Order: sequence, then structure tokens, then C-alpha cells
Amino acid sequence: MAIDLSKIQLCVANRLDPAGKRLLAAVIGDTPSHYSKSPPLWNAVFDRLAIDAVYLPFDVEAGRLKELLSALRNCADFLGCNVTVPHKRQVIEYLDALDPQASRIQAVNTIVRSADGRLVGANTDGGGFIESLRSVCPGEKNPFVESFKGLRVLILGAGGSARAVAFALAGVIESGEIVICNRTAAAGAALAEELRVATSIVRAVGEEDLAANAGAMNLIVNCSVKGQGGVRRDEDGGAMLLQFYSALAPARPKSFPAAQASHANFTALFEAACRADIDANNDASMAIATAVPKECGFYDLVYHPEETVFLRHGRLTGHRTMNGKAMIVHQAVIAFCQRICRTELQARGMDTPEAYQRILEIMYQAWE
Repeated sequence: MAIDLSKIQLCVANRLDPAGKRLLAAVIGDTPSHYSKSPPLWNAVFDRLAIDAVYLPFDVEAGRLKELLSALRNCADFLGCNVTVPHKRQVIEYLDALDPQASRIQAVNTIVRSADGRLVGANTDGGGFIESLRSVCPGEKNPFVESFKGLRVLILGAGGSARAVAFALAGVIESGEIVICNRTAAAGAALAEELRVATSIVRAVGEEDLAANAGAMNLIVNCSVKGQGGVRRDEDGGAMLLQFYSALAPARPKSFPAAQASHANFTALFEAACRADIDANNDASMAIATAVPKECGFYDLVYHPEETVFLRHGRLTGHRTMNGKAMIVHQAVIAFCQRICRTELQARGMDTPEAYQRILEIMYQAWE
């Protein structure tokens, strides 16, 4: 019997198709149906392992989160879901419990529905990030980071993903340093203060201090949405395009009425209106990238587009670069094997390291 999505569909903007499957998993965000790679990765594993389930993107506005989570809590066919921008922190208030890691980070990227209908939040972003750095990715000869000890890291952003990355790094860099730079200085300072319980060598800087700090880093990580493709919404619901910007410099994009985002000429309109700001951002980014020592790696959690402006500037100035593909794959495998589908794997006798490796390989192969 197919999953009943009628109550869930009322909360979700995109059209859902259960494909006749028995079990449901999903990714929740503002517009994951436009860019998320998670559905093909998860559905490939479901297919290869003969699990009668489907993984769907849920485009949901912040105002519908509570209603959606209630519908999922009451859906006996729901296994769990991933959570992406911008809901990783807001979703917490609608959950029944958090695991220790998510509680410490105060950001959730994975939700599991227990047999009694309770929704429990977890976070696999940090683990996925660390694995992506220390594992040898397909097509590469060496890991992106050879050693974490003493690593000096500049984190761009202070949202849910930045929190997961920062806390994960704090546990492995030993005598290293974490510097937080965020558009809103107060949010960056607040995250730095929280991190001091895990590492004393952490500080926050403003965007005006990016150039002065970037040159001393071994790794620069973009955890913000600067550079991400597709229409982004600001705090007031306005529409903007951030793919023209680099995370390595300040950006002041104009916001347009949401209705304009659906117009065929919106990209051209936005680019023309923001040309001076885009040029200023790009010029500042390239100047900083040029001054950063070649040994520093440029890492962007964004994977759409495949090469952001930030990564392009890193590549053009001779730095190693990496986008968010490996992190997405690794965090997805952790979420699949250890959280959302753990019971299904146990029932098949597949809760093993060998199965974990097989699922990792399937997801890498499924990336399009």
C-alpha cells in the first residue's frame, strides 16, 4: 500500500510522488527540490538494497514547519528525514528530543521517527565534514587534510552548518585555532563563545578583518549560503541570487519582491541591479585569495554550482579546492546507516562496516 502523503502535501510547495513505495524518507528545506543531491543518492541505495522506500524533497516555508513535523510524527510510514538550509535550528522547537551531539551544537540535520512516533533530532554534518577531509575521495590520491593537529581554520558563516563544522573541528585540531567570520558579527561572536567549552583557541572577527586573518590560515571553509545557486530568501521573504558572490568578501545584494523571482528575466534583472556590489565583492575576494599562502585549502560546503566564485578564486590563485560533494555523501551515509535506516539494516543483517562501505560507494556512484 502506497504512503498517504495528503496531510504532508498540504505543508509542502512542490508536488510529491510516493512512487508506490511503502516507506518514506525526505529532505526538508526552503527549496531542496531545486538543487538537493540527496534524493538520487538515497533512492539509489534503496533500489540496490531492495528497501521498499522513497526519498523525497520537501520545499517548506518556515511558517509550515510545525504543521509538517506534526504530519510526519503521525505518519507510520515515515522513517526520518534530513534538514537543510534554512531550517536546521528552527526545527528543534518542534522535535521531541535531541541526541547529545545535536543538543550541544543546537542544530539538526537529521530527524528519526521512533516506533512510538517520537521525532528525535541528530546532526551528522560534523562527522560528514571530518570524514570528507581525512578520506581519500574518488579520483584523488591524498586526503584534503593530511593532519588535523595544529590546524588553523577560518570558518565563514555562523549558521547551522557552521556550528556543526566548528564543533567537529574543535574536537580534532588540538593546539590549532578556529576563527569565525560572519556577516552579522554578533552571531559569530556568540558561536565563538560557545566553542570555548571545547577549545580555548577560538575567536570571532568581522568581515572587515577577513583580509588580515585569511593569510594565517591552513584551511578556509565556507559554511554560508554565499555562492549557492538558485533563488535565496532573506529574513523578510525577499528574493536574491547569491551565486554571483564569493564568501571570501562582504556582499550587500539587493532584495527583490518574492513574486519577481519566477519571472524569466529575474537573473538578468538581479545581476544588473547588483553589478557594482558583485564587482566589489569579486575584486575583494580575488585580492584576498591572491594574498593567502598556496598551502591553504579552500573548502566550500556549497555544491551547487559545482565551482562557486569562492572556489574559482582559490583555484585561479593556485590553492587546493574542494566543494561540498564529499561532505554530503559522507553525512548521508552516516545518517542512513546509523540513524534513519539503522533498523532496516539490522533486520537484513547489514549493520556492518562492509555494508557501510558498500552504501558509501553506491552514493558516490549515484552523484550526477
